[in-house]
Amino acid sequence: VVDKLDKIGDDAVVEELVNLGVPEATARTIIQIMGAKSVQELETLSGEADKEGLNELKELFSQAESYGFADFLIFDASVVRGLAYYTGVVFECFDRSGELRAICGGGRYDRLLSLYGSKQEIPCVGFGFGDCVIMELLEMKKQLPTLDQETDFVVAAFSKDMLPNAMKVAADLRKAGAVVDMQCEPKKKVGQTFDYANRVGARFVALVAPDEWSKNEVRIKDLRTEDKEANQKDVSLSSLSEWRTFFPAL
Repeated sequence: VVDKLDKIGDDAVVEELVNLGVPEATARTIIQIMGAKSVQELETLSGEADKEGLNELKELFSQAESYGFADFLIFDASVVRGLAYYTGVVFECFDRSGELRAICGGGRYDRLLSLYGSKQEIPCVGFGFGDCVIMELLEMKKQLPTLDQETDFVVAAFSKDMLPNAMKVAADLRKAGAVVDMQCEPKKKVGQTFDYANRVGARFVALVAPDEWSKNEVRIKDLRTEDKEANQKDVSLSSLSEWRTFFPAL
């Protein structure tokens, strides 16, 4: 309920807490405590409650000061993580401009690994983050890198029946160091495969078809060679490891 504070406001949260059986005075105190702007203010409002938690927070901010990143931390008593396995401090991370939603959130958990077979408690800190927010942040800061797509081969099967054979060709080429894009859905027209290969920047297309396969061969087409008499050849499956020598280097 208290995690809804930013969305529905103080009074609505108090109403929901009261409906759950929390006395209204207690609900108002909870809202007041969640508005604390510092650990010291939280300690004043909390009185004698949860001294251990307060001491952990004090130690965290003290160590952050020593490490030199205290300027990156802001105390917020309203941060709520909904997962039940947290046993200590929880946190959320935002960009400094505050324009985006939380980039990530997490906290301390001491007993989580015991649920997965650990015979002793292992203290951990973990977090989960949203890739969409990371992308938005990188775009906003103009830090999104332009990555050149490097693909040597698109491997395409003539038909669905030839798909397992095409997968073997793709695997053999990868073993030989080629960057391979495996086309898992055979196209009705071979031109569609060539168009796709051009879009992903591939130099070669390996066409795995019944006639060539019956001779233990596969047809290789070089999309960067304009000479139509010299831009494709049938090569033996055993020679795929020598793919770099099939056509002259550009």
